[in-house]
Amino acid sequence: MSLNWATLHHDTLAPTGPVAFDADLSAENIHAAAAQGFYCFPASSYEEAMLNEIRYAPDADAGHLHVNEQTPEPYSVAWLCPDPRPVVELTHRRTGRTMRRFARRRAAWRTTINAAFDEIVTACATARDTTWITDTLQDSLPELHEQGLAHSSEVWQDEELIGGVFGLQLGAVFTADSQFTVQEGAGKIAVVDLMTRFFQGGGRLFDFQYDSQHATNLGAAHLPRPTYLDALHHLREVQVNIPHERRSVEHIAELVTT
Repeated sequence: MSLNWATLHHDTLAPTGPVAFDADLSAENIHAAAAQGFYCFPASSYEEAMLNEIRYAPDADAGHLHVNEQTPEPYSVAWLCPDPRPVVELTHRRTGRTMRRFARRRAAWRTTINAAFDEIVTACATARDTTWITDTLQDSLPELHEQGLAHSSEVWQDEELIGGVFGLQLGAVFTADSQFTVQEGAGKIAVVDLMTRFFQGGGRLFDFQYDSQHATNLGAAHLPRPTYLDALHHLREVQVNIPHERRSVEHIAELVTT
């Protein structure tokens, strides 16, 4: 049995770091958690899971975070719900001149949606020496994709996959999980492509999960957790139809200025 994400009181949760531990990485639990504003961060090794328990078990005993003791090795998967949240409000988004110029100079590149979801996940998982995209998580992501809940954007040079991003759709909210780049800038192009298409299909918010300069450069602002969760509550049932046609990167440079 998984944690009941809907009953966790967000106002008592820490603004940074793990707020819960639950080793259930089933597609159902990942989606249920995301619908309430939580995302998973699995430990990359048994040693990392042990360190989680050593560090956070006292907080759990004190009632400061939630632990699903009914799952084996619960400290192997942390769940986060940061405050504030790095989010792009797509209706107010503007793309900088540097990105537009870069896109126009890469006119030979093409982008697709959901054309190589499994390959994107694998590439993101193997892009670094250690990864939170564990084998168990990789088993669940294709199921979310098949259910129409997880999507990827791919960037191609001829027939070579040179960049991409994947994440979870929650109605009119998209929460990005990971990206990878083979050619410089291809990962950013994938994110811009996905943001653009998502907005054109009716999307409203693009959540980067982790605060970073990369998110800021792509237009993310700090949204207070209560504001984000309220928006998620109202938008998660909105129907969004992401355009899927193959596009040139040059074309994206024109679209994002409208």
